[in-house]
Amino acid sequence: MADIDRVIDPEYLKNLDIMDAKEAAVYLRSSPSTLAKLRCAGGGPVFIRQSARKTLYRRNDLDAWLAGKAHGSTSGYANEAGALA
Repeated sequence: MADIDRVIDPEYLKNLDIMDAKEAAVYLRSSPSTLAKLRCAGGGPVFIRQSARKTLYRRNDLDAWLAGKAHGSTSGYANEAGALA
């Protein structure tokens, strides 16, 4: 599968409003498997299931999810579920 080796330029992502799972993972500095786990367990960003094999993310939803993860101290997230490690 050629998609596995695809290199994604972060500058390119700045122009996208909708991203696939790999692009979203690069945008979030995470991994596609982390996003897949969050989709199953809950607590991740809002996603769009385009088909059984294609999951999409809107950049605004990714930004909103990241903003919700912001904390002023370590005590603010001690009991939070779904946090990226």
